[in-house]
This record gives sequence, structure tokens and C-alpha cells, in this order.
Amino acid sequence: MPRVLAPVCLLAWLGVVMLPVSTMADDERESKEVRHWLDRMARAVETLNYRGTLVHWRDGQMDTLRIIHRADENGIRERIYSLDGDRREILRDGNQVRCLLGGDEPLVVQRQLAARLMPSVPVNRLGSPQSSYRMRMGEQERVAGLEAQVVEITPLDEFRYGYRFWLERQTGMLLRSALLDQAGGELQHLSFVTVELGIPISDSELEPVLVEVSLETTLSDSGPGYLMNRHRSAWVPNRLPANFSLVKAGIGSTADESSFEHLVFSDGLASFSVYVEAAPGMEESSRIEAIGPVHVFTGVLGDRLVTVVGEVPQYTVEYVGRSLQQLAVDRQ
Repeated sequence: MPRVLAPVCLLAWLGVVMLPVSTMADDERESKEVRHWLDRMARAVETLNYRGTLVHWRDGQMDTLRIIHRADENGIRERIYSLDGDRREILRDGNQVRCLLGGDEPLVVQRQLAARLMPSVPVNRLGSPQSSYRMRMGEQERVAGLEAQVVEITPLDEFRYGYRFWLERQTGMLLRSALLDQAGGELQHLSFVTVELGIPISDSELEPVLVEVSLETTLSDSGPGYLMNRHRSAWVPNRLPANFSLVKAGIGSTADESSFEHLVFSDGLASFSVYVEAAPGMEESSRIEAIGPVHVFTGVLGDRLVTVVGEVPQYTVEYVGRSLQQLAVDRQ
């Protein structure tokens, strides 16, 4: 197991048909309305303070979590901690994420959970003809006592899951989300059971209780150019599923001060991470594991241990993991 995953830390074919003009116009109007709601959701995450209790369902198991989120002129600070089961906390301060674990669930699963609470949606890509999703408006329902608008997003290929979002009607705040398989069945569910919106959050509420730090990762928004400016070799995939692109890159370190590269690829909704660390003397091999809807590809390539992990189908992590190559960068 790579150190970053260790217990202590851690369609297909598309048929093209001619649609009546009226149907295409209706689809465009609905797509525009969905983009409006997703834009509101993105703004709410960046600008709204909130505090709440939510349930996380996956593989027939349910966890209860507390989330405290503050957005102000100093950026975003957030604390997520468990209310049942193993003690664990996730702390976010801007681009810095710290995971404090008292149990044995892999760190990357905790990171995927944190990311799912704050989807990053570039609506210009999702609404474009090149989008990998079909979007439509759903019904209006109540979540945690608040009126919510349902938005449904269906994948057009096998590289990603589908999504259903429940957005608070006044603010656009994400109150509930469901991860869907190709048949529309729920793989994972996150839902607030109580939530307070637009309330003051004190510094003390954002301080951790646990003291054991398993991993700390700092990510940069510098994009692909950041790789070229590190004056070092890097491992990158030589192929990506359609519409996935590099959105973050950085260097992390484990509790024993071992370093690793961390790349994040996203299509705006789905995302996966690539971790690369030194693995001298290990034989070349690979394997794939599943932790609920999260899939993990682990492989030894040369003297590097590579891990591809994401809340995406197995085919996606395998497709990327088996295409990794070392990039020679300018050292001048």
C-alpha cells in the first residue's frame, strides 16, 4: 500500500439522431436554467457561512458528520468532523487541507468526502456542446426543512457517474447530493438533516479537537504551467478521458516527512487524484481496489509508486493509471 493510502494516514457507443427543432430549443432552455442553478450553487459555497449536521450513506453504512464553513475576506475555512464511529476531522484553510484520523479509513476517502461537499462546477464547460453530461431540472422538494430545487446530471460515457443535487431555493446552497450509477441507482448519498445558513462562525469553532496529523497537503491553482516551473521530472498521464483536465498540482508530505506529488484532474463535477512517490527496489505491479464508489489504482512504474484515486468508475482510474509516463521538463 502506498504511504499516502496507509491506514494510519490515509456511452460507451452513442447513437446520433436528428432531433426536432422544438425539442432542441427546449433542451437548450432547460440546460440554461440548470447552468443558472449550478452557478448559484458555486457562489453559495464561496460566499456563504453555514453550520450543519449531515448524514453520509455508502455501501449500506451511514455516518453522521458535523460541518462548519466560513467564507470571508480572508478566504474559506472549514471543519468537518465525525459524530459517530471512528474519530476523524478534515480541516480546510484556503487551499490547505489537513486530515486528522483516529480510525483506519484511508485518508483519500476522507478527502473525496470533503470534495463531494464542495463540488467545483465550471458551468461554461458543463453547458457547452462538448460537455460529457446531459442536464435537466427536477422537482421541488424539502430538505432539512428548507425548500429545494432538484437538478439532475446524467453522464454520456462510462468514465464518470451521474449526479442529483438538491439546491436551497433562496441561496442555491447544496443541501443534498446523490452519486448515481449508469442505471440511475444511488451509490452514495449526502444530506443535511439540520443546517443554519448565513450565520456568524467564530475562530474557535474551526479549531480541531484531534491532535494526530496523518497528512497535510497544499495544492496550488497554478494549473499545468506549475508543473513546468518546478524544474523537476513529473509523472503525467499521456491520455485522459474526454473533458478531464489538470486543475491543481502540488507537493505533499506524510507524517514521516516522505514527499509525494499530487495532481488533481476534473471535468467540473467528477475528479480524480494522481499521487506519485518514490518506491526504490519495488517490482513493477498494479492492482485496483474499490471503497464504495471510490476506486483506487496502484502501480509501480520504474522507481515510482503511482496511485490514481477518485469517485469515478473503475475503468477511469485504470485507464489513467496505465497511461502514466514521466515528463522531462526544462531544468534551465
